[in-house]
Amino acid sequence: MSPLSATLLAAAIALSGCAPATAQRSSVRFGTGTVEGGDREAGATVFVTNCAVCHGATGLEGGVVGPSLRHESARMDYGALVSWIEDPAPPMPQLYPKMLTVDQVRDVAAYVESL
Repeated sequence: MSPLSATLLAAAIALSGCAPATAQRSSVRFGTGTVEGGDREAGATVFVTNCAVCHGATGLEGGVVGPSLRHESARMDYGALVSWIEDPAPPMPQLYPKMLTVDQVRDVAAYVESL
């Protein structure tokens, strides 16, 4: 498991709350195709509530437990990010579906993709 994977898992375990994702969905271009993506702004809100404790306030700086997510899109495309958030490897905690909705997972993936 990569250090980033381990960090993401640790971050998810440490988080206990989630923010509602209320923004409208839009088609977002990722990689070579257009997929139904999440809302980056809503994802930022969900990120602050659920991920920042491990990855830092914006995800760019990294945290005590989790690494920076800057340029994570070079490692994983949007679909892979969604899959990772839904079914992460330890030490990242699994927040979906108990704490995060499908829309919130997509929103966070869109936010991370934009970093």
